[in-house]
Amino acid sequence: MTYDDFEDHAEVEAQTRRRQATDLEHIASYYGLEHRLGIRVALGGRVRHGGREGVIVDTAGQRLRVMFYGAEESSICHVTWAMEYETATGWIAAAPVPDPWAASTAAA
Repeated sequence: MTYDDFEDHAEVEAQTRRRQATDLEHIASYYGLEHRLGIRVALGGRVRHGGREGVIVDTAGQRLRVMFYGAEESSICHVTWAMEYETATGWIAAAPVPDPWAASTAAA
């Protein structure tokens, strides 16, 4: 590996870390899982999706890339759809963001 290759590789890694940080920041602010349920979404966090266990390995915009145990490739999963997160107190199911219009349309 030449010096230029090393610099290019380092820049790509830095861009990936920035993208992941931005995605995770958006996920945290939009879904509010930590505030609402005590769930901190982070790379390396253990999750269950539809009963399959795995680890968060990357982000994909508003979604997560999860490497399920025994799988050869990661899968893209929605942050709350059928997703459970391992916390210090056990597994917690992620609840979707409450729909602010649901209450007003139900009352109508």
